[in-house]
Amino acid sequence: LLLIFTVSSVFADQVEKNEIGQARNAAAIVINTKTLQKLQKILPELPEVVDQDMAIILCPEKDTPQWGECLYEVGGTGPAGGLVFYTTDGGRHGIEASPTDQGQSEWGCYTVEVAGAESQEVGSGKTNTNAILDGGCVQDYVYSGDIAARIAYDYTLNGFEDWYLPSLGELGLMYSELREKKIGDFAGYGRYISSSQQEESNIRSWAMRFSNGLEVLIYRNLHGHVRPVRSF
Repeated sequence: LLLIFTVSSVFADQVEKNEIGQARNAAAIVINTKTLQKLQKILPELPEVVDQDMAIILCPEKDTPQWGECLYEVGGTGPAGGLVFYTTDGGRHGIEASPTDQGQSEWGCYTVEVAGAESQEVGSGKTNTNAILDGGCVQDYVYSGDIAARIAYDYTLNGFEDWYLPSLGELGLMYSELREKKIGDFAGYGRYISSSQQEESNIRSWAMRFSNGLEVLIYRNLHGHVRPVRSF
């Protein structure tokens, strides 16, 4: 929840003075001071130094609003209502996973060369997903109703539509930071599909068994669980 207030406060050292040294906006000081005092009764306490516009935000898992940005923690709820499994910048940014699986599907594009979907690094899932979708694999190259990348890309939660299929490295963090801590209702059987394909291969891609965290290469036409993620 985001509430935006414009608070105009005038301090003594900011008062504009005329040629004889009298304050031009002395009345404004009184008016703004009274307004600020009223706001302070219903709003969170203002920071001591305010040199820019600020917003009041009700962060996930918090009972009271605050000034400024939300800071997220691994294992907690993300801005879209997902499960945070990776953070940067002191919790200002990171990656969250959908709270639930979105069925099972295949990687797709069996026997088709897909350029740009090889990375296993954390942060590369979105690039991989876009590369898979750009491959345009349909009909003879897809053995199920839809491919995992498309399911993740089409997923929406609480109005957020920027989801993608996680890379192998991102799956690894989901396993260690969520599954192993019994967060997220992950399946204890089968495998989870990553967006990372095997290098120099047009028939296999990477997946991970969430029963033990094992990385496995599978044929692209085999099914696995789909868990979308998004960056924030």
